Amino acid sequence: MPKTIEKQSGVSNNAGDEAFDANPVEVLGVAPAFAMALTYLSAAQSTGILFENAVANAQRQNIIAQSALNQGILHMFSVGSMAAANSTSHMDSQDGEQVNESLLSSLRRYFSN
Repeated sequence: MPKTIEKQSGVSNNAGDEAFDANPVEVLGVAPAFAMALTYLSAAQSTGILFENAVANAQRQNIIAQSALNQGILHMFSVGSMAAANSTSHMDSQDGEQVNESLLSSLRRYFSN
């Protein structure tokens, strides 16, 4: 447990003693050290909070990136199926057979080489 200013300067808290009995030079001598210690303590606490916020923001950014990737993939899959459904709905049955034959012949040529 940290010592108080009274304990470090040798001032006792007896009922008969008062703060005026202490040597004011000793009390004033440790005051700058305590002030610097509190300054360093608050700086350390602020730095800790800074890094906590940085980690929280990085986690949020990762979640946003993952959800954006998932939305993009779902959009890719749905656009392909929507385009295929739209194009096949406008085709005649003969056009569909011609497209199938064209794809089949292209695959045969590709795999025959």
